[in-house]
Order: sequence, then C-alpha cells, then structure tokens
Amino acid sequence: MNRASFLKKLRGKLQRLPAHEIDAALAYYEEYFDEAGEENEQRVIQQLGSPSHVASQIMADYALKDLEATSTSTSTKKNMSAIWLIILAIISAPLSLPLLVVAIALIFSFGAVIFSVIIAIIATVLSIFFGGIVALISGFFILTQHWPTALLFMGVGFIVTGLGIMLFPIVARLIKTIVVVCVEALGKLFHKITKKRKEGY
Repeated sequence: MNRASFLKKLRGKLQRLPAHEIDAALAYYEEYFDEAGEENEQRVIQQLGSPSHVASQIMADYALKDLEATSTSTSTKKNMSAIWLIILAIISAPLSLPLLVVAIALIFSFGAVIFSVIIAIIATVLSIFFGGIVALISGFFILTQHWPTALLFMGVGFIVTGLGIMLFPIVARLIKTIVVVCVEALGKLFHKITKKRKEGY
C-alpha cells in the first residue's frame, strides 16, 4: 500500500462524516506524509495502522467532540448521531477477536444499564403522577360520604400530580445527561483500547 491508496481507502471509510470533516482529516494526513518525506512513506503507513483503524479513531474523535458541543443543547438528533458514530467506530475498528468481543459486550452492557436506569426513572415519575391522579379521583368519589377525608385525598392528589408534572422536564434532562456521560465513557474506553493496540505495532 502506498500513500495514494492509503488516503483513498481512508476517504472511503469516512463517508459517514460531514464533507468538511473528511477534508480536514485528509488534509492533516497528507501534511503528515509530506513532513515525513517520500522515503519514509511505508514507515508512516506502518505507524498509522490500517485505514480502517485510523478512520475508526477519527469517527470516535468527531463523535465525542460533537457530544461535548451538544451536551448543553436540546438537539436529541445530533446526540443520537454522535452515539451512532461511536458505535460504528467501535464495530468497524480492526480489533483482534478478543478485543472485538469485549467492545461488543461493552456496547450491550452500556445499553442494558442505560435502558434499565431510564426505565426505572420513568417508572418512578409515572407512578408519582398516576398516584396523584388516583388520589384525586378517590377524593371525588368519597366527597358525599366524608368530605374532610375527600378534601385530604384531593389535596394530596393535586400536590402529587403537580409534582409528577414538574418532574417530567427534569427527568428528560437527567436521561439525556446519563446517555451522554455513558457514551463519552464508552468512547474514551475505545480510545484506550485502540491506543494500546497501536502501541503494539
């Protein structure tokens, strides 16, 4: 493999990134080759690793940068895009079989943990909200039988229902933060795995 074929394959592997990111990455590696000189072309290719390996690192870098940039934003679509890029970077990385198994297991583990936490939080908020609704309806049913108890039930129902409604936006932000933090941790772990592998060349 020579410089031209390396850069061509690298461009092909980066098709999921925006055009300006692809151009910036290729410009960086072209400059890297220029600085090393034509006589060191093969040594540079050996140091960098395969185009797939380089592309997976570039995609993970871009995804992490995108996640950090949108962590204070409400753009769920951009966050999901960044998460998907990190997953693609891990799967497409030319890892050895044990490392690939570990990487895939980590993706599923993180997914299971995130999903479990999100379900638990949503279930808690919904139980608070519906508990308030039930208390409110119960108060109306016993209004003619014992009005002080009915007023107590209705008051508690209004308070708990209001609390449930207030918690919805907080929970949405909390869920988003959990997802972003977990994916950033996954991306950093991926960098450590690929860095160790690169040092082993």
